Amino acid sequence: MEQFSFNHLVPEKLIEAGDAQMKVKTCRPVAACVRSISSLGVAAVLGVLVCSGYAQGQQTPGSANVISPRVKTYIGERWNNASFSQGAAIMADAKETPISRAAAMVTLHSNRRKLSGAEMMTFLGEVTRLAKDVSLDETNSAFAVSIMANLALTMRDQGQLSESESKQEAGFLMKIAADSQRNVQLRVSAINALGILKVVESRGALREMLTNSASLNLAEIVRPTCLSLMRIDGERAIPDLTGVLKKTSDVRIFGTAAFALGQVKKPESVTALVESLERFPDSGSCDAALVDMSDVIYGVLADARNVNLSAAIQSTRYLWREGQQEIYMPLLHNLLSSAPLAERKVAIERLIDSASRMDFESEKRELALASKAIGNQPELEEYQVRIRSRLSASVLAPNANSTITAPSAFKVGGIK
Repeated sequence: MEQFSFNHLVPEKLIEAGDAQMKVKTCRPVAACVRSISSLGVAAVLGVLVCSGYAQGQQTPGSANVISPRVKTYIGERWNNASFSQGAAIMADAKETPISRAAAMVTLHSNRRKLSGAEMMTFLGEVTRLAKDVSLDETNSAFAVSIMANLALTMRDQGQLSESESKQEAGFLMKIAADSQRNVQLRVSAINALGILKVVESRGALREMLTNSASLNLAEIVRPTCLSLMRIDGERAIPDLTGVLKKTSDVRIFGTAAFALGQVKKPESVTALVESLERFPDSGSCDAALVDMSDVIYGVLADARNVNLSAAIQSTRYLWREGQQEIYMPLLHNLLSSAPLAERKVAIERLIDSASRMDFESEKRELALASKAIGNQPELEEYQVRIRSRLSASVLAPNANSTITAPSAFKVGGIK
């Protein structure tokens, strides 16, 4: 049986986003993703815990994988005034099976909006206790850590916890995250929790995980670490994420690092992604990140002296969505008279390439505009010759590729 990854608990859509071919384009905003655990069904969670135990070769008694009649009744009932106390009692009952206690946890978490402030505080305390309970198997502990972090986030957002109170278990989480001897699922839950709660003290440890040769290609650890460091450090994480892009030999890690750079949305991210386009090109990871960074790219194109200008020009190749070309083409034209020579040459090459993908009339119009923008610049005379030669043809040869083609990241399901 395939091993379950707790990456699917928190924040599962962010982890999937590294698989750029199909998942980046449908990923929800980060703030929504970190709360995604609330949508887990009880049945799915129970299956997760059972399968995870088998996958790790744990010798679990058959009774441990059985939900008790008491809990079956509890999760099948409509929520009422006694539901919280019943669920809390099940969670605290060491005689209940692990799967039964997990069912109570997810039921309470799914109904957390119905709890009073005092009940939320009690729930957080009990979940924290379970997360730290060394007598509990680490699969269940991992699940408790995930709920603990999401619950603390909810309570902070609702004003029930201060910023510091929501992070009071930071030391525990950091210790678990960095301990290579612990269950991988438990470590991943702790790493995710650090990102969810934005524990700034953990950034050093997270960076170490990204540079440690022992874990550099361990996808289960590196992928959530990329996302947590991105959430905590923002643009300061760009060098670290760029390092992952350049060094990893795992396409899944590469995709997640590319996604994280795209979420940072800074000019330096554009450069890092463009410079890594030739690594795992079939994954479409960099392409997918760039198409969502159009505003950043436009901003760089409007600044002729920006150090990231060349990368931004090249990145326009991946701005294939409707309306994007109409914005970046005039910006490229402007660069032909204002940018340094090297960038002017990159811009005209990009304009000629882009025009060649248009229909007959549009190509003529764009080439004429480019020619006018070049004017009498001797440094660009060779491009003028190419453009005039193309325009002087009695009939422009039809282009096989007359429309902007979506990058490889979105050529799925047999559609090219």
